[in-house]
Amino acid sequence: MMARTLNINDGKSSAVYPHRMKNPDSNDLQLTLEKRSDREAAFAEAFFEQRKYFKSQRELKYQEETLSIEVHSNLGKAGLLYYATGLILKSHLETQNEEETLLGGAFERIAKDYCDHMLEDQDYQFIAIKHEEPYPAPPSRTRIQNLNAVSVDAFDYSIILITDKNRLSLESPFYKLVSSTELIVLVETDPQENVLKKAAIYGRS
Repeated sequence: MMARTLNINDGKSSAVYPHRMKNPDSNDLQLTLEKRSDREAAFAEAFFEQRKYFKSQRELKYQEETLSIEVHSNLGKAGLLYYATGLILKSHLETQNEEETLLGGAFERIAKDYCDHMLEDQDYQFIAIKHEEPYPAPPSRTRIQNLNAVSVDAFDYSIILITDKNRLSLESPFYKLVSSTELIVLVETDPQENVLKKAAIYGRS
């Protein structure tokens, strides 16, 4: 296994809230649109652009070099945080053998979304809250502002996956984390399978 440490230093991040239009000819899709419009997730526009770049670099050098030398801006930081938190949560759930019972296999998709699927099509939100003193805890279902969510404490963060859509404020813990002045992400790869296997997030104020 190979490990990489990414030191990311940059300024503030900004976010917009893209609207995903459905086919107006379908009543079912239109109803889905109406339901989702009130629960629209906040994703950074820059993240979408960076995701497209990563997807274009997926072949050959994607796992070998791209993450270690290109992820240095707010664009890459937001995308990498989504990906890393997904891997962390997935790892904890697999350890607990609760992956299917908690979210019906959603975490199996998270490990693939960053390369294979559009994250904005999934009903995911990540929030990471820094603890002054880290402590371990198993994944659990909880209620956060009347939303269904799964939370886990990993490293020095409490990482929360919200499965209902709801717009995130620019003051949310996730965006504060993205805009932190120094962030270290440790990514462990499997060279035989050429995939990212584990991820850890560390932050300093």
